[in-house]
Amino acid sequence: MWAVRDGYAGLVRGDLVRAGRWDVSGTLHRGGTVLGTARSKTFRTLEGRRAAVGHLVTAEIDGLIVVGGDGSLTGADRLRAEWSEHLDALVAEGAISAELAAAHPRLRVAGLVGSIDNDFVGSDNTLGCDSALHRIVEAVDTLASTARSHQRTFVVEVMGRHCGYLAVAAAVCTGADFVLVPEAPLADWESEMCAALRAGREQGKRKSIVIVAEGACDVDGEALTAARVKTVVERELEADTRITVLGHVQRGGSPTAEDRVMGTVLGAAATDRLLDVPDEPPVVLTTAGPDIVARSLQGCVDATRAVGTALREGRFVEAFDARGPEFAELWRCHTELSCASVPPTTGPRLLFLNVGAPAPGMNAALRAFVRSVLQAGGTPLVSQEGLAGLVRGDVKALEWMDVSGISAIGSTILGTDRTVPPPDVVDAALDAHGVDGVIFVGGFEGLTAAARITRPCAVVPATISNNVPATDRSVGCDTATNAIVEAVDRLKLSARGSRKRAFVVEVMGRSCGYLATVGSVASGAERTYTHESGLDLARLREDAALLNASFENGRQVAIVLAADGALDTYDARTLGRILAAESGGRFDTRVCVLGHLQQGGNPSPRDRLTASRLTVAAVDRVMAGQSGLIGLRAGEIACTPAVEALEAADTSHRRPAQPRHLEWTALWSDLP
Repeated sequence: MWAVRDGYAGLVRGDLVRAGRWDVSGTLHRGGTVLGTARSKTFRTLEGRRAAVGHLVTAEIDGLIVVGGDGSLTGADRLRAEWSEHLDALVAEGAISAELAAAHPRLRVAGLVGSIDNDFVGSDNTLGCDSALHRIVEAVDTLASTARSHQRTFVVEVMGRHCGYLAVAAAVCTGADFVLVPEAPLADWESEMCAALRAGREQGKRKSIVIVAEGACDVDGEALTAARVKTVVERELEADTRITVLGHVQRGGSPTAEDRVMGTVLGAAATDRLLDVPDEPPVVLTTAGPDIVARSLQGCVDATRAVGTALREGRFVEAFDARGPEFAELWRCHTELSCASVPPTTGPRLLFLNVGAPAPGMNAALRAFVRSVLQAGGTPLVSQEGLAGLVRGDVKALEWMDVSGISAIGSTILGTDRTVPPPDVVDAALDAHGVDGVIFVGGFEGLTAAARITRPCAVVPATISNNVPATDRSVGCDTATNAIVEAVDRLKLSARGSRKRAFVVEVMGRSCGYLATVGSVASGAERTYTHESGLDLARLREDAALLNASFENGRQVAIVLAADGALDTYDARTLGRILAAESGGRFDTRVCVLGHLQQGGNPSPRDRLTASRLTVAAVDRVMAGQSGLIGLRAGEIACTPAVEALEAADTSHRRPAQPRHLEWTALWSDLP
């Protein structure tokens, strides 16, 4: 393995270094790139690319993994296409031998998309986007406090160049009043924006937030800057208005758990691709939910650039559609859930209730439910503390402003309960309150309840363990994973001032090892124990010996991550005592049980988005008289009958019969 410093600029000047295990130790938590990156005018010339080929072939490199946007990936494809031409020229010049050229006749290329903008056609997510969205949402959540205190309007400009994904996603996460993006310019944006802000204030809001994508423009192509928006708000509404341009703070900071896992999985897949499929055309590895999909590199680049062309030529509908289904769903979520003007109540009465353990993001689901039902002309009912509250009659209707600002609040303001009463008792309670359809938000208890009732009902999966079948993601699991990663990052820092130390960290999940597995990949844990992988004395003895050898070879800190249900005989404290006894004084051992802090905290942007998307889709289904589990499959919303979902479960262990996270167990770090 080799690494290139400063991208193509480093490739042109030959700044290549050998990279081994210890060279990348401790880099997962670092933002940006430890290698550096730089644009290179020289690489755009034939001479520059020839110099790059010379440096590559001299180091006997014929496989290249490139991380970047469409320009970087196009450069890699061009280098591959010209490879033989450059080899011939270098041999003629005497720069390399004919034997060396013959040994490396072609360049193999695999591309990975690194872009906070999430603007690459063919991938539902790109490296860096989730981290950038975290920075934006944290900033807007913070601004909301001062805006509310002073009854101010804030105009927040976010990055994205010619893509409005970050702006739309941030608007859904934070409940912003208005958003301006390149893909959906408005003919009379001034009037529509002012009407939306005015309606919010008339409903009782003390603050207003307008999010502007840096590439936003009007229908004539004139840029909509934050300053221009501020001028309109102050002139039309006489509102105290401030501008916040987040700028490059969006690119900084420690990467989120999702970006760490995505980078790890994609990096491993790209390496396998170059080793196993040497003769195929260059590919870019993209994501479809947790799936990795190899696509034509140049085909995706061409499609991405076509979107930019469509925007410049005013073909906005074409550009909007090219952003994919999630973009369209988030745009709908924002427009419907932020508009305070609702039709008269003439539709069905729908009930929302949480069933099971609390999960971050449940409040975002509640906001989406109430406002989506109101927009459809229905009556949104809620039950305190789940089915138990329904049975005792603790049911009430909510209004538009009852759910204002709740998406950022952790846990659930409604409470929840694991009780699942008999079907006849539940049906009688639903009849008593005139309920026409039900939205369950929770885990296995929600599925069980939904499978027992006859009226239309939908289940929005919400559990930090991500153990619900028939969906790739559950509301709450992203927040919990980030809590684990942040805790492990801090533990590693604490070890810097101490002697050699191994931390045994216990996480939630019981018989489902999702949190332990994903937390391990994202934090770089040296050993991971889950119920699925099993644990016995023979494995403990082997792992203790490996830890001992690792610390003797210079390791300073090690992380052992264990699910709280890996095996009841070996809880975290027992594991800690065994490893300490076997260490022979080579390292100290400390135990950290994270416990319920994984369920707490403000929900992550990803959990807010998942909750909003799935709940709006659930309301659609129930309004249409349909039922099922509303989940995500390969990045897209899918509806599965509750009974069918339960058949795909290992009910004795409360997890999917074929858990997707098992595919990532090979990415656990192996000790030297």
